[in-house]
Amino acid sequence: MTTSRDKILNKLRAARQPFPDAPPRPKSYMPVTRLEDESPGALLERFTAELERLNGEVFVVDDDAAARAQVLELLKAQDAEMILAWDFAYIPVDGLQSAVEEAGIQVHYPDIHVEARTELLHTLASAPAGLTGADAATATTGSLVVSTGPGRGRIPTVLPRVHIAIITQDQIVPRLESWVAQQRARGLADVLGSANLCFITGPSRTADIEKNLVLGMHGPEQLQVVIKRTL
Repeated sequence: MTTSRDKILNKLRAARQPFPDAPPRPKSYMPVTRLEDESPGALLERFTAELERLNGEVFVVDDDAAARAQVLELLKAQDAEMILAWDFAYIPVDGLQSAVEEAGIQVHYPDIHVEARTELLHTLASAPAGLTGADAATATTGSLVVSTGPGRGRIPTVLPRVHIAIITQDQIVPRLESWVAQQRARGLADVLGSANLCFITGPSRTADIEKNLVLGMHGPEQLQVVIKRTL
């Protein structure tokens, strides 16, 4: 028996050119957001300004030692005894895992694909901070590009009230279109291989109720980005 779902899927499989009249994609597009100076220093300055405009915080450091100290300071400010984190192989700071553990902070690498999922989430919800890296950052919108995969789960970016992301300065690209162009040049392998791709632009926010802005309604109420200089 052929179901409606099967019929739809069969039609999609059979349609080699579902939109034969569609014009070809242009080789270039007009930028949606403007940026006059695309030098590394200007990208850092613009990203910082845009994220701070969205109630995010940026901390620029010079090396791994300064990055470790900055992260520990941010965690101390949250009285963090436990955090949720990515595998530290995906966080671009040498020695950070040891520094966090030596500070007496317990690190959880959430895996919610277990039978006791509800109980686990209840336990993890008490963690005040999530610690991650990011795929890239876009200067003109102050956004982080974050994809998930093994060792890079989504939970640390959405469950704690504070999300601390660590990137290097050379991960800042001018615009979202710049990042998309990079992915197309690589055959979209990273995008297609990710279970989830999101663009984080400031802390979670909503103004649904009487147009009053509320932070942290559907995710972290604070976004803190530590940027390690590499240029």
